[in-house]
Amino acid sequence: MMARSKNISSPRLLETRESLLRTRNRLLALYSAAVAQNNRERMNYLNKRLAETSRTLESLTEIETELLGQIACANRFLVSSLFLWECFRELTADSREQFFFITGSEIDGILTLDQKCGFEHVVRTVIGVEGEFKSTHALLCKLERFGHRLLGHFHSHPGNGTGSTVPSPTDRGFQERLERGGYPTVAAIFSRDGYVRFFRLDHNFELHVHGKGVEEVEPNVFRLTNLN
Repeated sequence: MMARSKNISSPRLLETRESLLRTRNRLLALYSAAVAQNNRERMNYLNKRLAETSRTLESLTEIETELLGQIACANRFLVSSLFLWECFRELTADSREQFFFITGSEIDGILTLDQKCGFEHVVRTVIGVEGEFKSTHALLCKLERFGHRLLGHFHSHPGNGTGSTVPSPTDRGFQERLERGGYPTVAAIFSRDGYVRFFRLDHNFELHVHGKGVEEVEPNVFRLTNLN
């Protein structure tokens, strides 16, 4: 099962490229006129301008190639159906929302979601959960000491069905701060009846679920079928 990343456009780069191409065409026309007039001074001047424009276009091409490479290398996640089942059981063990971080190994660009990282909570209710700042900070420092990154954060929502897995403004705000900080983190929200939604606000990720007992019902939304 694979969720594909969304393309990211670069309108400013396109505008710059078009402007440089227009400039180069104009300089070529002027250079041709200077050649026809055998105006060597003008030819030398225009030749330098053409060389500068060509170098700028080459640099722009390098930037575009680098950006395309970054887009192509979306965050690629691997998670097992058994691990999702274990997370579901813990996240829905009682009627209150639950929340924990996820880390794992990173091999050949694949980010494996396979280690739960718990922390203290300020509050846990039926409709909300909030991590204790010092505890979450200490956990992130521990991950850094061991050379691990925060790869995911999983939590439960009340209710059933795919609609109950839609991220709240609070969920989106937390994920936005992580993405702004450069974390590769993907978020997952679990319903009470075994649905789980994965999301990043930039949509720049791929997710592969290994194993049986999970079916994809819509892009990035899955249903756990082996709940008993």
